[in-house]
Amino acid sequence: MNHPDEFVIPEISHNFKKKGNVSQKFITKKYNENMNIWNNILICGENKEVLLSLLKKFKEKIDLIYIDPPFYSGSDYYHRIFLGKNYIKKISYNDKWNRDLESYISFIRERLNIMKELLSYNGSIYVHLDYHVSHYIKLILDEIFGIENFRNEIIWHYPAASAQTKRFFVRSYDSIFFYTKSDNYIFNDDSDNYMEYSNRVKNAIKEDEKGLYYYRGGSHNGKKLKEKVYIKKSGVFPRDVWTDIPYIRANTKEYQGFSTQKPERLLKRIILASSNKNSIIADFFCGSGTTAAVAEKLGRKWIACDLNFNSILTTRKRLLELNNSNDILNWNKKYMDFAQPFTIYYLKKKNQRNTIPEEFYNEKIKENKNSENIAEPNFDIKVKKENNKVSIEISNYNIPYLDLLSESLKDNIKNWFDWIEYLSIDFNYKNSTFKPIWISYKTPKNREILLKTGDFEYNNIGQFRVKINIIDILGFKTSSLININI
Repeated sequence: MNHPDEFVIPEISHNFKKKGNVSQKFITKKYNENMNIWNNILICGENKEVLLSLLKKFKEKIDLIYIDPPFYSGSDYYHRIFLGKNYIKKISYNDKWNRDLESYISFIRERLNIMKELLSYNGSIYVHLDYHVSHYIKLILDEIFGIENFRNEIIWHYPAASAQTKRFFVRSYDSIFFYTKSDNYIFNDDSDNYMEYSNRVKNAIKEDEKGLYYYRGGSHNGKKLKEKVYIKKSGVFPRDVWTDIPYIRANTKEYQGFSTQKPERLLKRIILASSNKNSIIADFFCGSGTTAAVAEKLGRKWIACDLNFNSILTTRKRLLELNNSNDILNWNKKYMDFAQPFTIYYLKKKNQRNTIPEEFYNEKIKENKNSENIAEPNFDIKVKKENNKVSIEISNYNIPYLDLLSESLKDNIKNWFDWIEYLSIDFNYKNSTFKPIWISYKTPKNREILLKTGDFEYNNIGQFRVKINIIDILGFKTSSLININI
C-alpha cells in the first residue's frame, strides 16, 4: 500500500445546481498533496494482508479496534441492489465455512494476534459475535489478550424481528467481548453515553429550588427510609446489558441495504467510552461502514477495511452523504457536516478477472458459462468546451455481457442509466492517483443520478487529462481517459 488508488475529499459546495432532487457535487476543499499528513483510510482487500501491511506504520498506534466478523452461522448474507422501487439481492459474504469450525477459529485467531500488535498500550478491542461461536472465541481472546485484560461481555439485546420457532427460546441478543491491551486503558465517563433512567425513576422525578430529584427507598430495622437524590447526570452510567439501542430496520434513515448492518448508536457507545478525540479507530470487517461514519461524527481518525468491493462502495457513498445523516449526539437532528479526506486503497489480487456474480447468471447458461475474463462495460461521452470551461456528459452505457444475465435482472432495468450506481470525474488526473472533483451517485433512498456536470473552469492553459470512473450496480468499475486542451 505504497500509493493510494483514490483520494477522496467529500467536502462539497453548498451551491449545487439541482435537477429534480439530484445535486451536482463539485468538491471545493483543496486536496492535501502531502500524503504524510493524516487522511482517513478505506481499504479493499483481504484483511490479513491488510493487517500485516499496516504493521509497518501503525504498530501500537491504534487506540480502538471494533470488529463484527462472520458469526459461523452457516448462511449467506446479502445486500440489496435497489432498482427504482424494486431491489435484487447480491451475496455480500458467505459464512458457511464448509462446517469446519477449526478453520473458522484459525481464521479469527490469526487476525486477532496481528490486531493485538496494532493496538496501543492504552488500547481496547471489541469483538462482536452471537451464540454460534462466541464461547469458543472468548477462550481465544483470553489466550491472546490475557484473562486479566477481559473487561466485559456486553449483551446487546434487541427485539426479535420474526420469531418463527417454538422449539427453543427466541434468540434476541448478540455478545460483544471487550478486552484491553493493558491495565492502563482509555475509558471515559461521558454523559453523552449514558443510558436512560428506568421508568420508575423517570415517573418519580420532582423538582425544587435545588433542581431535579427523586426519592430512593429502603429500610433499616423494619423502618422505611427515604433518601432525596438530586439528578446531576442525564441518565445512568451504562450497564453491560444494552436494551436501549434498536437494530436497523429497512425503513430507517441509516439503512444501507446490508442485512448485518449494525446501528450507529451501538458504535457511538463503544467509541465514546474507549477512545479520545484524534484517537485512531479501526474496523477490519467494515461492512456498510458504520464504524467509519460514527468515528467521523465523533472526531476520531479511522481505518476501515473489507474484502467485498460493494462494502467499500457503500462506505464511500455513506461518507459522502454524512451531512444528510443523523447527528450522533442529537439523533433527531441532521449531522450537517462533511467527512474529512479519506484515501482508498485496493489490494490487487493475482490474476484478478472480471466476473459476473453467480446469482445474476442466466439459468440456461449457468452450467456452461465461460470462465474466461468478462469484457468490461464501456460508456459514451459528450464533451463541451468553451474557452477555459469544460462540461462532461455520459450519453450511453454499454453492457457487452447482457445475454449472460438473468431475465429477472434485465426486467428491472428500464433504461441504460439504470445500470450506473456511481460516477466520479477527475478534471486534472495525474500521478496515478484519482482525485474526484465531481461526484454523482445513487443511495438506497434516492435512485436518481445526474449524468452531466456543470462547467468546470480551468485556471491555467495547457493540456489536461480528464479521468471518468463509473461503477455499475453489479460492481463493475469502468474508466475512460480523455485529453483536454485549454
